[in-house]
This record gives sequence, structure tokens and C-alpha cells, in this order.
Amino acid sequence: MLLALCAGLAAHAQQVAAPPSPKTVVTGVVTVEGKPAAGITVRVTRPGAADAVATATTGADGTYRINGLARGVYRFEFAGDDVESNARSGIVVFEDAPTELSVVLHSTKGKTPEPLPSDACNSVKAGEVCVRIETSLGFMFLAIDTAHAPVTAANFLKYVSGGFYTAGRFHRATRPDNYKPVLPNRPMMEIIQGGINPDMRAKGFPPIPLERTSVTGLKHVRGTVSMARGDAADTATSDFFILLDDQPSLDFGGKRFDDGQGAAAFGRVITGMSVVRTIQQHPVTDQALTPPVPIIAAVRIGSVQ
Repeated sequence: MLLALCAGLAAHAQQVAAPPSPKTVVTGVVTVEGKPAAGITVRVTRPGAADAVATATTGADGTYRINGLARGVYRFEFAGDDVESNARSGIVVFEDAPTELSVVLHSTKGKTPEPLPSDACNSVKAGEVCVRIETSLGFMFLAIDTAHAPVTAANFLKYVSGGFYTAGRFHRATRPDNYKPVLPNRPMMEIIQGGINPDMRAKGFPPIPLERTSVTGLKHVRGTVSMARGDAADTATSDFFILLDDQPSLDFGGKRFDDGQGAAAFGRVITGMSVVRTIQQHPVTDQALTPPVPIIAAVRIGSVQ
């Protein structure tokens, strides 16, 4: 009996002393402007849940470590002082291998930090509708301005509610290495452009009248969401673009379009500009993203009336 007791105590001691299994460990390095970022909060949630299942903070070398996650799919949110928050969804944790997830954040010194995805829709203003776009590279949240651009906003939300953007794609990106400015009318422009599921194009809606920025009061600045149009003014349907720089050439009176009518701004990115930038930096053939970046889903979250 004494031998059995000793054996039991020894087994218990081994169990207590055993380190956490590396099979359920997630580690990574967070950098900002190419340097390790200390003090970044890493928050882990299950998809669709608000409560965190685990948190960690990066050390002086920018590394973090999370132990003990059960096998499954998670979302990781990264946030800190003077940096853009970022989120990575669809992170799969297996029981038979450790997971490494490193991210690059961007400085917001002199800028207003983005809210975390879990808080994004809390900042919509009266007359705005919050739309969550999930891509293969993460989430972006848009505030769609039904008050100032009612026609354009209603058209976009009709495509969202109809599920047209599910299985859609971001297919175009412009940046300094693939866009040749033609001054003075067409200066350098940095955008990403997305559209609906190609298989649903035949079910799309007719073009809408152009809502000019001279009427809406909206401007084409960094983070603006606007409708893609053709040479004629009233040709926008379902493609939209997001600006990564200020573009007054797209406002009414600007000459990026020969008619001087501009494009129809109708919303803004609340959070997810880091995802927008990541999409923009993906490989291109001329200006076509190669391959396109999938839109997994676009969902209307709510509105403030």
C-alpha cells in the first residue's frame, strides 16, 4: 500500500511539473515599422463571440505566447498605443502542432487609432449603417452613409443584403509601382477595388444616378469608400473602391474623370485599414490582383437612426 501511495505521489508530481504541451501553443512576433513592438495586447476570441478565451502581451522583443487553446478556429486581435489595430480571422489551432502567427502593425502617431473589430460598430454616427466585410486576409468594417448619400448607400446595401458580395473579390490595386500619374489631372492614386461574386453578375441591378460630392458634402480622403464608375456619370453598379490616400481629383470638379463630375463617395472605413493595405500590397499583374483576394462575406450589422 505504501508503494502504491508513493507511486501515486510520484505520478502527481510529474503531472504538476510537466510544462504546457507545445501542441496547443500559439506564438508570434509583432513588429511596427520594422521594429519589435512591446506592450501590444493580443486578444483571442471564437468567431462570433465577444468574450476573449485568452490574452497575452508582447515583450520587449515583440514576441507573445498563448498556451492551452483547444483545437479549433479563432480570431486574434492586436492592439496597442500609437498603432493601428489589426485582426486575423480563421486561425486554425491543431492539437498536433504549434502555431506561429506574426503580424506587422502600422504606426498611428499623429492619427486617431482604429477601434478593435469587436468595438467597430459602436462608433457609427446617426444615419450610418455598419457593414462587416470578411476577406481571406481579415476583417474591415465600413460605415455606410445613408444620410448624405442615400441613393448610393441604398444601392450598396441592396447588394449586401442580397448576398452578392459573398464569394466576391478584391480584384484591383493601384500603388506607386503600377500606376503612372498623368499630371495635373490624374495624380498618383492608391486604392483597392472590389466587386460581387462573378456568378451573380447577371442578377445585378441597373446602374444608379451619380450622387456628386457637391451635393453629398462627402470628400475622397484616406479611408473613403466610393463607387467605381465608367466614362459616363450614371454608370455605377456594384464595384466599389477604398482609398489609401487623399484624392480631391475624385471630388466634383476634379478632372480624374474628363466630365469633372467625380465619383460617388458613400462611406468610410471604421477599422481595418491595415487589412486594406495588406490587400493593396499583394501581387499584381498590371493593376489586377493576382490572384484576387476573396471576399468571404459582407454582412449588414446595424444602424443608428
